[in-house]
Amino acid sequence: MKPPAFSPVDAALEGLRVMRREPMAVLYWIAVWALALTAVGVIKALMGAPARGTARDAGDLIRSFGPLAPVLIPILLALWVMNTATVYRAVLRPGEHGWHLFKLGSDEARIAAVNAVGTVLILIGGGAPAYLLLVLFEPILAAAPTLNWYIAVTGTVTTVFLEIWIAVRFSLAPVETFAEKGFPLETYWPLTRGHFWRLLGGYLIVVLEIALFLALFALVGLMFGLLADAALAWRGPALARRGLLLALVPAAALLGAVLLVAPSTLICACQAYAYRAIVAPRQAARAAA
Repeated sequence: MKPPAFSPVDAALEGLRVMRREPMAVLYWIAVWALALTAVGVIKALMGAPARGTARDAGDLIRSFGPLAPVLIPILLALWVMNTATVYRAVLRPGEHGWHLFKLGSDEARIAAVNAVGTVLILIGGGAPAYLLLVLFEPILAAAPTLNWYIAVTGTVTTVFLEIWIAVRFSLAPVETFAEKGFPLETYWPLTRGHFWRLLGGYLIVVLEIALFLALFALVGLMFGLLADAALAWRGPALARRGLLLALVPAAALLGAVLLVAPSTLICACQAYAYRAIVAPRQAARAAA
């Protein structure tokens, strides 16, 4: 039986439709994130903000918060999961009372569990396709060393496409977990069978939307970055310098909140729309029976 089709363009535009339907809710999400990021920024400034670029990776950034890291990181991750659930709720349960409010309940806990397991599996098995291809190509590499470059390029491209295929096929696991109020492990993979290219097309369009958004936002970010650099480079009294940095924190938090909410809304709404379109015929048949 041919799987039901859906438009990748419609899926990719669902995030914009959510923003248009519920602008006050989106502003609410941004405000919550801005408050959280402002609190983080104030704490960081009071602890002594490092020069820009000194944090080489996420580990350095986490360690820079010292003993507060075990508190701040879970709070930010919880907000991220709650934001994801609110977007799913906006698409799949628009009539639910207070859907736009951040909630922390069983729905969010299940999404967090799926994302945590997925992250661990990616970290553990992310290099498995590359290792498998290396084992398969090793006899050829030994017999024809002149082909090493071509085999390396072929292996890299094949690995990237294989990992993209796996990621797309499992991409609806969080939204299915949310919708089904459980962990339907046996349906995560079959759910997306026959929909790979439509899902990939939708995600690519979302990437273009995000790129356009970032390009439009770049000028504001550039202006703020120059101002922040000037504040960090200022050699005035320490108290005045710290006060200036604290004054910049709310503006930076607002920019960060917008940069978090807009892309996540586009991505999560695309996933929720695709899921709804795929399961709609199944639900209709179940209701008719």
